[in-house]
Amino acid sequence: MRFIKINIYPLLLFLLFFTFIPVPALASDPVRIGDYQIRIFTEPDPLVAGKEATIIIKILRSRDHKPVRNGQIYLSTESEFQAAKTNDRELKIISEYKAATEADEFGNYALRTNFKKAGAYDIKVAVKALEGKKFNTPLTADFTVRIEAPVSSGFKLLFILSTVFIITIAGVYLIYRRNRVPPVESRGFNFLEIAWIKGLLQSKYIQPVLQIPLLAVFITLVILAFVDIQDSGKNLSVIVIWTLWWTGIIFTFVLVGRLWCFMCPVGAISEWTSRIFKPRRQFPPTLQNVWLANLFFVLLTWLDIQIGVVRNPIVTGSLLLGITAVAIGIGMRFERRTFCRYVCPIGGLIGIYAMFSAVELRSKDSEVCRNHKRKDCYLGNKRGSGCPMFESIPRMDSNNVCNFCGECIKCCPRNNITIRVRSFFKDAWTSRNKSLDEATLAVVLVGVAIFVTGDMLEPWAGWMDSAMKLFPADLLGIEYAYTVEVITKSMLYFSVSLLLIPGIILLASALSNRIVGEENHNGLKQTFIKFGYMFIPIGLSMHLAHNTGHLLNESGGIIPALQRVLNKYTSLHAGEPNWNMAISPLMDPVYLYWIQMGLLLIFYAFALYAGYRLAIVHYKDHDTSFKAILPMIVVSFGLMVVNVYFLNLPMAPRHVH
Repeated sequence: MRFIKINIYPLLLFLLFFTFIPVPALASDPVRIGDYQIRIFTEPDPLVAGKEATIIIKILRSRDHKPVRNGQIYLSTESEFQAAKTNDRELKIISEYKAATEADEFGNYALRTNFKKAGAYDIKVAVKALEGKKFNTPLTADFTVRIEAPVSSGFKLLFILSTVFIITIAGVYLIYRRNRVPPVESRGFNFLEIAWIKGLLQSKYIQPVLQIPLLAVFITLVILAFVDIQDSGKNLSVIVIWTLWWTGIIFTFVLVGRLWCFMCPVGAISEWTSRIFKPRRQFPPTLQNVWLANLFFVLLTWLDIQIGVVRNPIVTGSLLLGITAVAIGIGMRFERRTFCRYVCPIGGLIGIYAMFSAVELRSKDSEVCRNHKRKDCYLGNKRGSGCPMFESIPRMDSNNVCNFCGECIKCCPRNNITIRVRSFFKDAWTSRNKSLDEATLAVVLVGVAIFVTGDMLEPWAGWMDSAMKLFPADLLGIEYAYTVEVITKSMLYFSVSLLLIPGIILLASALSNRIVGEENHNGLKQTFIKFGYMFIPIGLSMHLAHNTGHLLNESGGIIPALQRVLNKYTSLHAGEPNWNMAISPLMDPVYLYWIQMGLLLIFYAFALYAGYRLAIVHYKDHDTSFKAILPMIVVSFGLMVVNVYFLNLPMAPRHVH
């Protein structure tokens, strides 16, 4: 119960935010006039009274939804248009309108203006000419936008940072008061007590029933990545993989651990290959960890930063083919799911974040396992093949490997397996098998999340220009600006993710050791390992908050992209794709903002609580454990300040439509 009490405060604060959030009106739907469709967007969103606003007018041809350039576009706001709004004068005095700038390459006309007062404004767009055609009576379209009262973004930032500070102080106080008596953990509900769930997991058909359709979808998406349109905003494979799958899968780690691995088509291919070739080799002992997977993930992220994997369908397809080829090669040479356990570029990330899940698979009674000499859950028997992930259930005390495949449930002759609900992030302090490779990945993911988010912010280009000016290109004889940009960005990425963040936590570990005294710690490495797991929620919260933005802002493009594919490659007619859906957010930006802030705050509370539990497990008394965690709290607070600041900056979209 104490666990719940500690973590319910951020949740209540999160709900309180939603109660008092103002709800601005969203931009109007497209207006069709003649052979064209007109839509407006605003920057910033929402608009704020007294600050410069940019109104963007986008005009598309109705027949093919191509952007229209070479137009004469005028715009009037409510205050300027009041005198000309009556029927007898409407549009007779075109000089009352302001001319928009010429269209850019994407067909966007822009007008900068300033709304002095908050409230709803009527916006009228007048089109005098398009594509060389002049209109005696201009084409017009009416829209409504809402102008918010001037609430400083600095005020919002200050409010959130103050909340982070309050949570930190409250956390320090609770840790000091409560680390004398560890909270009592209770065993949660066992899902295998439900007959149909147990029957499904014992069935030999459940995995293929899920894997085969997903494999068919996977193959289709790879093909489309190569043969379909190379516009990332319209290519179905890019949208499904990077907007729906990659952003959505992170939420599954929090809820159900590695359940995705249960049905992953690439993992299935590797496992089926291993069953066909029946290799008996085991992966080299020195590589039986997540160092290799960590390296591949860091390099994969670097590749995306440099060449934009999510913006290039062919690169996306090539990447998927390459990973699949490696999975097949590993399956031919090594037994079981060696690829998934030790090589998969997102396997380490999935394992680390799966530790947060509130669902776990364990043995019911460890004594029953000890008295049973033959470990059928690992070796297999006539009812099943044994754990494909090389995990021994009696020794398993973490979610970082188990993919809920059910092989141990099939094989266990003593019915000693349970899938139960437990406390969120319990693995952080209960797992005995903590390792340097996992702890390092936990802190590296914090740096990766921060850098990737920064790379997608609108101010990033200016930051990069400043960094590039410091690069000694002349001294090294480098003439091309693009080369300088690649090298500079690469140096920054590897410095932040592999050196800066791990280095800060390493220094905090050294300071922690110094505070508690040499007789109260087991060395710098062990302190870094045990407290490294505390930072999992910091990186996870940034991943969740960052990708929530992509999911809710960009996933609308899936429907028109699917329509276009069905119309082009099948005999079905799925209707005319409405590409305006691709640029229409699924949620009000204000709601999205507070969801992101709520995620950061809630997971920050989990980080502090995990640090508290780790401290009372690894140090002998109250005073020592309290002193040991203080440097880690300071570092976690600093990282949260960076996360909050970044997510208060405007984010650039990943796809250009």
